[in-house]
Amino acid sequence: MALSKPLLVVAIDIGTTYSGYAFSFQHEFLADKLKITTNKVWSDGDNHLQTSYKTPTSVLIDPDGHFHSFGYEAETKYPQLPKNKEEKDWLLFRRFKMILYKSEISETMKLESVSGQRFNALSVFAMSVQYLKEHFSRSLQQQVADSEIQYVLTVPAMWDENAKQFMRKAALQSGMPGDQLTIALEPEAASIFCQALLANGRSDDKFCGTVDTTVHEVMSSGHLKELHKASGGGWGGTQVDDQFTDLLVKIFTVKAMKEFGKHHKSDWLELEKEFEINKRRISSNDEQKFSFRLPASLHETFSFQSKCSLEDQVAESGLSRDVRAALKLTTSSPICCDKMRISGKAMQGLMKPTIHNIITHVETLMADPKCRGISHILLVGGFSESPLLQEEFRKTFRSVTVVTPLDAVLSVMKGAVIFGHQPGAIGIRLAAFTYGIRSLSTFVDGEHDPDKLIMIEGERMCEGIFNRFVSVDEEVPYGMETNEHTFNPILFNLILF
Repeated sequence: MALSKPLLVVAIDIGTTYSGYAFSFQHEFLADKLKITTNKVWSDGDNHLQTSYKTPTSVLIDPDGHFHSFGYEAETKYPQLPKNKEEKDWLLFRRFKMILYKSEISETMKLESVSGQRFNALSVFAMSVQYLKEHFSRSLQQQVADSEIQYVLTVPAMWDENAKQFMRKAALQSGMPGDQLTIALEPEAASIFCQALLANGRSDDKFCGTVDTTVHEVMSSGHLKELHKASGGGWGGTQVDDQFTDLLVKIFTVKAMKEFGKHHKSDWLELEKEFEINKRRISSNDEQKFSFRLPASLHETFSFQSKCSLEDQVAESGLSRDVRAALKLTTSSPICCDKMRISGKAMQGLMKPTIHNIITHVETLMADPKCRGISHILLVGGFSESPLLQEEFRKTFRSVTVVTPLDAVLSVMKGAVIFGHQPGAIGIRLAAFTYGIRSLSTFVDGEHDPDKLIMIEGERMCEGIFNRFVSVDEEVPYGMETNEHTFNPILFNLILF
């Protein structure tokens, strides 16, 4: 549900890797749709401030099972715990969002923490939403009655209805009023934001966005018309992270990496953070070189687990050519002091499988007759900042304009704010399912199946007739009302012997 004219709209985005919120007041929206505020500074809990529009999607739970911290603060606190011998009693959850993609969804499902312990998933999601909601409330400079706030929670369009409903339950558990909560589909929110950016949008403009993909046409009214149902897959930055993990396994062996991840979690988190920074620089330039600080604990773990030297292991892995190529000016070893250097070509190899999946999917959409005339491809979200992704899209789709907005990483949040003020921004959607009701009808010979013939009070009736109200893929304008149908219940006499 949604308030008709909310004084304030707040969008909360629980992302796979990073999360955040954005908001705007009604008077700001009326003056300028794009005047949207986002939080720019997050605390790490150690009196240090992180300049970032989003904070890591990480939840830390204390030994009593209570929420302790979120984001940078959670990731800073957790590595400090081993010093106090408390680590095993604390639970850190990271990048847990995609458990709702193609999973058996239930309120009792569990999440696995970094240390391997399990905790109720709904509670972790609710803690995340509640933290961002309360962080927003503390940052607000002027007083606003709770009843005047419209909350918008973003979810991937490719999730099924059970996953979307799970997120709604998490929001309700966090304290959001159900009648002030709206669910926005992430690709639709991004499209709404980008459409607002495209000045003087023409009625024949069509565009799509990835990785959770949607295709919209800008109508003459300025509203968006859905041309193709949202689609996609689990192709994004986290899939690239998995490729990096596979690379480390090839270099340091499966056994050493398991031991390293089990006993040196803080060092593993730091290595992941370094990769997160480096992967945003990967381009098609083969001459690029990428350096990573090699934790001493990883080198020591490998030395303890393996009988051969690290140099010999790299050679056996088949990676020595790519790794050594980056080290000719320093040493013939892939490990220099406490640095590990990887060539640009090897780093590209981590990105290309994911990029290939995305581009192949978009090519399939572009070939669909319903999507003819696409003029723009809009790359939004954190992964869209990848120079390699942008280069591959421009090389593959030369006949369209590929756009990456300056606020690409904030597109979903900001679009969700606009959607909260203007829920009719998506003027026409395609029905995701066929809707109707099963009923009885007068039996017609030659038309109905004789096996479905039943007698009710002397009348020949056909059971199991499906009265269709809306068909799958049918265009449904915003606010459309279907024709009124009247159905009467059939009463049967219950006879007890």
